[in-house]
Amino acid sequence: IKVEYNKTMAKLAKTIEYLFYLFIFLLPWQTRWIWDYGKLGGEFSQYLTFCLYGTEILLLMLLFLGLIYKFRKTEVESILLNYKALDFYILFLLFVIVCAFTYFWAGNKDVVLYFIIKILEGFALFMFIINFRFNLNNFGLAFLLGGIGQAILAVYQFLSQKVFACKWLGLAEQLPQTLGSAVIESGNQRILRAYGAFSHPNILGGYLAITLIILLVLILLAETKKQRIFYWLSLPIILSGLFFTFSKSAFLALAIAFIFLIIFILLSKEKKKILTKFILIIFVTLAILSLFYKDLVFTRLKGEQRLEIKSSQERILYWEQAKSLLKENWLQGVGLGNYTLAVYNHFPEKQAAWFYQPVHNVYLLIFTETGLAGFFIFLLIILEGLRKLYHFQIDKSINLLGLFKKFNFAGIHTFYQERFYWFLGLTAIWLLVLVIMAFDHYFWTQYFGIILWWLCLGMFVKTMGGGR
Repeated sequence: IKVEYNKTMAKLAKTIEYLFYLFIFLLPWQTRWIWDYGKLGGEFSQYLTFCLYGTEILLLMLLFLGLIYKFRKTEVESILLNYKALDFYILFLLFVIVCAFTYFWAGNKDVVLYFIIKILEGFALFMFIINFRFNLNNFGLAFLLGGIGQAILAVYQFLSQKVFACKWLGLAEQLPQTLGSAVIESGNQRILRAYGAFSHPNILGGYLAITLIILLVLILLAETKKQRIFYWLSLPIILSGLFFTFSKSAFLALAIAFIFLIIFILLSKEKKKILTKFILIIFVTLAILSLFYKDLVFTRLKGEQRLEIKSSQERILYWEQAKSLLKENWLQGVGLGNYTLAVYNHFPEKQAAWFYQPVHNVYLLIFTETGLAGFFIFLLIILEGLRKLYHFQIDKSINLLGLFKKFNFAGIHTFYQERFYWFLGLTAIWLLVLVIMAFDHYFWTQYFGIILWWLCLGMFVKTMGGGR
């Protein structure tokens, strides 16, 4: 009986593991069922709309099976939560309590409940990641395959200058001549930026930037010739998709993350050649694409065209709106998810619903919605991650500072190399996410962004020894 039980549990564990990889692969696709269309001033508002995503159903299945596996295990240790992440559990509980309290003064109480559920789902994914064993390389491959699919779709969208509508894939039609589409004006032309399966090119840009870092880690750890060929061929595909988003925030965050990576990887003589080749391919690919589309690149960099100026002015306006709201609501906040409604009610001059956008800064947005306590706890969550980074140990004898010395020598054990490079890559990804949060809002306002944020934090904590 015990043998059969162990076989059953092993099959369940394998099912959960591969369901997790499937979830990672499908995460970019925004297939959803809208069960309540949000209204602002009588018009549709996406930030007040309630949806159930296809990947959300998959996540709930994953979490349900994970709970069954956890509590069917006979070992006492296996049913306990990972105590190494106890600090995150406590901080998260406090954060949710603060967010829940905003229900009592929020203009739209249903929105508060909706976003609390999304945040709870994100944290449940975080708990799953640090408490469940899975192969990091398989995780990376699943993420990469998802990124390749999005990059190919992005290239097609840019070259065809259209995003075709498909409700089953969660795609809304986007055309360059349609007002509201993300375009670049070049002369008398409106050039559509690539969306992938997302609602905006900047989200695709952030996703593909993360994919690039994961790809670098996979290349560094590749063991077979077939793996290396596949990974190297993937690089220009991902780069092309990223290029056609023309996302300045994604490229800036990626550059900062790569500086961090270069500092560490150059310490390894063995991996220095791989890094040099990786960077060379990036420069050559981007140089060729920039040569073909130099007018579009210069337009985005200079920011002097009409739409670029308009975009900058809107970002400044969003900042001023947030500061005005924060001045009156700094202590308690305007309510979780209620930012756009609060802006609408705060300013007497009424505009169309699409005009009301969240401020493009997650930190300021959280402060405005959840008040001083929520903002402070959120910063503590980030600082706790950085504290763990400082105290990181690859084993009991080698801490973070010791890695500088350790990787000056050849012949490092494979276990150390794999753990070190995943730690390095996921730390760079966490840094990239923190940078993007200063220039955009989707890590707080959209289901995909919320889940991706907790996914990145969970993987970051796991590689630092905060997970099984």
